[in-house]
Amino acid sequence: MEGQSFEEISQRFAKIGTIDLRVDFLRPGLGKYFIATGTTLRTGNKVSVTRMELHDDKGTLIAVGTGSYLVG
Repeated sequence: MEGQSFEEISQRFAKIGTIDLRVDFLRPGLGKYFIATGTTLRTGNKVSVTRMELHDDKGTLIAVGTGSYLVG
C-alpha cells in the first residue's frame, strides 16, 4: 500500500467483509473523552488484520480489539 494514493486505498477497501472481530473490554468507559487508535498489522492480497485500542482521558487502556477483513 506504500506509494498508493488515498483514493486508490479507499477503492480497495470500499467493499470489505469482516472475517473476524473481537473486542475485549478491560475497564469501564468512564471519563470526559476517549482516544481510539488503530493500526494495520498486515495487509495481503485478500486479508487485512488490524488492532485497535481505546484509552480514557487519563490514558488508561479500557478496551482492545482485533479484526480480520476480506479486502481482495
